[in-house]
Amino acid sequence: MRTLAYLAYLLFNLIFSISLASAATEYVDSNLQTAIDKASPGDTLLVAPGSYDKIEIKKNLNIIGIGAIIRGNEKDACVRILTDGVKFSGFIIREGFYGINLENAHDCTIDNNSIVFCKQPGIMLKFSDRNTVSNNNASFNGIEGEGWYGIYLTNSNQNLISGNKAYGNGAYGINLFPSCNNNTIKNNTLEANMYGLYMFTDCSGNIIESNIMSRNTNSGIDMRFNCRDNMLLNNTIEDNIVAGITLMDSGRNTIVENNILGNGRYGLQIQGKSDHNIIINNSISESQTGLYIESSGNQIHGNNLSENIVQAEYHGENSWYAQYPIGGNLWSDYVGDDKMSGPNQDQLGKDNFGDTPYNIDSSTEDKYPIIGNQVRQIRILDASPLPLSVRAGDNIAIKARIQGKYELSQVNVRAFTSSGEQAKAYARMVPSGDAYQGALSTALMDAGVYKIILIIKDRRGYELKETLGDIEVISR
Repeated sequence: MRTLAYLAYLLFNLIFSISLASAATEYVDSNLQTAIDKASPGDTLLVAPGSYDKIEIKKNLNIIGIGAIIRGNEKDACVRILTDGVKFSGFIIREGFYGINLENAHDCTIDNNSIVFCKQPGIMLKFSDRNTVSNNNASFNGIEGEGWYGIYLTNSNQNLISGNKAYGNGAYGINLFPSCNNNTIKNNTLEANMYGLYMFTDCSGNIIESNIMSRNTNSGIDMRFNCRDNMLLNNTIEDNIVAGITLMDSGRNTIVENNILGNGRYGLQIQGKSDHNIIINNSISESQTGLYIESSGNQIHGNNLSENIVQAEYHGENSWYAQYPIGGNLWSDYVGDDKMSGPNQDQLGKDNFGDTPYNIDSSTEDKYPIIGNQVRQIRILDASPLPLSVRAGDNIAIKARIQGKYELSQVNVRAFTSSGEQAKAYARMVPSGDAYQGALSTALMDAGVYKIILIIKDRRGYELKETLGDIEVISR
């Protein structure tokens, strides 16, 4: 039995060696399709510089371009790959309906190609699994008419999409739709599209890691309609016009250690039935609203929310901190002290958590706000209304020294009754030396006690309201 097994082993290695020896390398400088048709499985075709017509590949070949260009037409794919195990590398693909189209093709490698100016996807994987798409430039595709994709996966699983650039495509840098599962999308640069990465309908188990998604006209990442159990890890998502990350009706995703910076309307936007996401250790900064949530059951801690005009807005029941000593989030506008420690913050000694909670709104708080790098975008150094008691019709002089990180666009003073009703009194504050000065007229105010509130807004839209104290208006 051992002898037969050994002979079988020798026979296998002999057949394998013969098959390797029989694989040929051919140099092609004309009619690439003819060379493909004549080649044997496993052969390598080295394609010379020049321009070639569209091709179909139905056998596992290695096709390597050396400055070769494949041009298509408005109706066909430039390159169709219809079998497994193809390596296709080093080409310039342009001006087809599709660029490179894999259909029911598995275990292929598509790398170091440039695919530009195609009507629809630059690279498309259709019912194609376990492929590697790496270091390609898929840009300026789908820019006429409806507009589509740089790289498009449909019903395709376990693919590696790595190191590609997708710039200026009509709609999507990378798009997954529908039912694309367990793909790894990492180290790609997705810029100046409508969406950097768009995941739509029943996509799960995907790893989105270490990508750059910037300057897209909508969102850096947008995941919609039952896109669950995906991981977004260590991505740089910045300067997108609408949002850094948007989830719509997509729950149980893990969003960890992303840098979400300078996105227009939202840093992270979670809409619809997007429940039970884990949002940990992200930096979310310099957006109109840092974190917007209208779902429930989300875990939110360890994040740095810095210099957003509105740090967080929510509708739903979510966890804004983990139990001590893991703690909550760092809020750049938190003004509390760190002199105490312990689960109830009642033991002497610092622990890098604020001694008092951070109030997200009147009913929700982060019990353990993290201390560190707190920034007051607007700081009132000193301010005073004088005098504190006047007869109706007299003016109250107000002077305030204000420090702002960004240029101040508006400074004014208003008066409010004890019941919170705004009085008919207003003072516009103007710069004067190192301070702002204004005069509040009491001519239209009834006798009574009023609260004086200083309202300051900077050029980014951040607003601070500070009570300066009470004044009394006396009837004449």
